[in-house]
Amino acid sequence: MISKVQTSENPHINSFASFPNEKRVRKGYLSRRYHNLEESDTFTKIRAAAGAVIGTAIPLVYFAKKQNGKIGSLNSLLRIKYGLKEFITIGAGSIFGGAAAGMIGEKKEARKNKLHEGVFQFMNCSVPPVIIAGLFKLGEKVKPLNNVPCKIAATVAGVGGGMYLAAELSNKINDPKDLYPDRKLTIKDALANFDDVLGALVLAKFKFIEKLGAERLLPAVTAWCGYRAGVSN
Repeated sequence: MISKVQTSENPHINSFASFPNEKRVRKGYLSRRYHNLEESDTFTKIRAAAGAVIGTAIPLVYFAKKQNGKIGSLNSLLRIKYGLKEFITIGAGSIFGGAAAGMIGEKKEARKNKLHEGVFQFMNCSVPPVIIAGLFKLGEKVKPLNNVPCKIAATVAGVGGGMYLAAELSNKINDPKDLYPDRKLTIKDALANFDDVLGALVLAKFKFIEKLGAERLLPAVTAWCGYRAGVSN
């Protein structure tokens, strides 16, 4: 979704906020999904995509070789077993690659905003799985909690609470002096970024998710997060 934002001539931009103050941004277009003030040019999109793919591929190959001993085909890359370490490392690689490649040749303000979006994307794809993994560990130690209903509740709590906490942590990291309005997590934001929590569902190891082969989509999902960071401006 892209909505036009009427603004003043004030050059100080806070593109990190979900709902930027109209007096603090230039006239342009705000995309909720990419947090853009204007559409990125084709070259920036190509750089961001290439960086995200490379950033995803490097740790993916590493874990595939570590788990399987060799890489015989693309299928062997897509069948690695995901734990918290694998998912967060691959996610970090894709986001770093996409943001770093997208920064090439950009102005200082655009580079800063790509870094901010990279922080948000990383937090959003890592905090929910961390919370879910912690709740699952607790469930393993407390027998009455080690059942399917409790696992479903832990997953819902981890996803919802994790996305909220990710946004709060991102605000603190990107704007420690609280100079700009915070980026608020709304229902539309959560839906727009729901692909980020696919990893959380895979880590939850529900049988229906495993039967769907959802883990095969994780490299594409993490690369997409990196791309979004790279094209953000």
